Amino acid sequence: MYWLSADLIMFTCSVGLYLSVRRASLLKLPSQSNNLAMFVVPFLVFAVASILTHAKLALSWWQFLQVLITAVILSYYGNAMSVRSIELAPNAGYSLVLSKSYVVLTSILAVPLFGAHLTAHALLAIGLIVACSAVILVNPKRTHKTRSAAWIPLAFGSFLCWAFLSLMAKHLISGGMPTITFLVYVFGIGTLCVLVEIWQRRIPLTSITPGLWPLLLVGVAASGFNFFNFYAVSIAPNVGYVNATNAASIGAVTILSPIFFKDELTKQKVAGVFGVITGLLLLLAWK
Repeated sequence: MYWLSADLIMFTCSVGLYLSVRRASLLKLPSQSNNLAMFVVPFLVFAVASILTHAKLALSWWQFLQVLITAVILSYYGNAMSVRSIELAPNAGYSLVLSKSYVVLTSILAVPLFGAHLTAHALLAIGLIVACSAVILVNPKRTHKTRSAAWIPLAFGSFLCWAFLSLMAKHLISGGMPTITFLVYVFGIGTLCVLVEIWQRRIPLTSITPGLWPLLLVGVAASGFNFFNFYAVSIAPNVGYVNATNAASIGAVTILSPIFFKDELTKQKVAGVFGVITGLLLLLAWK
């Protein structure tokens, strides 16, 4: 499969994932329920896929150590830091913009690390996507008193985690580890982390059952998103191009949210969506 095809399928799955998470959040379920759905369902899907495709699951100790660090620190804790940063920030958009700007770092680091292709025009398009995502995400009307200045290092921590998650995936899969094997281990370990958190916080699993079907939808969307995301990362000329497409999916979600959830669509958001679409089209033209 050509990387651009996988990239566009990932874009579609990303939109579905954002909308599914939003729908599940309306049920006021514990935040850990979304995390569980985004780990356990993909793990089961990838485990079955590995059996059907006879994927090689054996790893060396060095490979397992790298996957363990990737799963626990970069994937699980990266997501946890982002969620906590959003809770503490004076505006959720501030945290999201900072953490999602990791696309710029991955685009640049991929050049010396993997000999990736990156033109000045492509970097300009990526910058446009990030800037216009900020226009969409930051809502000045929802600014409140900062609960803690810790939101800044937490957002920066998730920024680094997500950046190096993409780079580690590229490194491991390009080094010969099948994509499905990488995903089985990362999501299997991530599932254990979420279950431990639920146990530590004494969250009853019965609190999740009212949202079983919406959470299942979250898990299915997460399965498609993660497979095509990491597959595209492994074969794209620059991992940053895939990360930029992921960030651009915010624009599509912004347009669809008023249809599904009656969200407000302001002139500011429309301008941001137009900028994101322009940046994405320029990136695909200049890649």
